Amino acid sequence: MSNFSVEVRSDEPFEKALRRFTSKTRKAGLLRDLKKRRFYTKPSVQKKINRQKSIRRQQKAIRMAEVGFVRGAGGRGTGGRSAGGRSAGGRSAGGRSAGGRSPR
Repeated sequence: MSNFSVEVRSDEPFEKALRRFTSKTRKAGLLRDLKKRRFYTKPSVQKKINRQKSIRRQQKAIRMAEVGFVRGAGGRGTGGRSAGGRSAGGRSAGGRSAGGRSPR
C-alpha cells in the first residue's frame, strides 16, 4: 500500500492541497484497490470474472469496429487545434494564459 503526503504550501488554501491529495490517490488507484480487496474473492470466482471482462471487451471491440470507430484516431489528440496545442486566441488549453501574462 502506498503512503501519500501533500504539503500545504504557504499562501495556499487547504482545499487546493486536498484536491492534489485526492488526485494523487485517484491516479494511483488506491480507492479502487481498497474496494476490490474489501472481500476475499476465491481464485475460481476471479477467473470467472476475468473471463467475463474479456468477453465484454471483445464484444465492445467488435461493436466499435462495425460502427467504424478506430482506436487511437481522434480522441484526446489535438482536439482540432492548430500545431503547438494552441487555440486561435493564442492561449493554452483551458483559456488560461501562462502565469496571468500574455503568451508573447
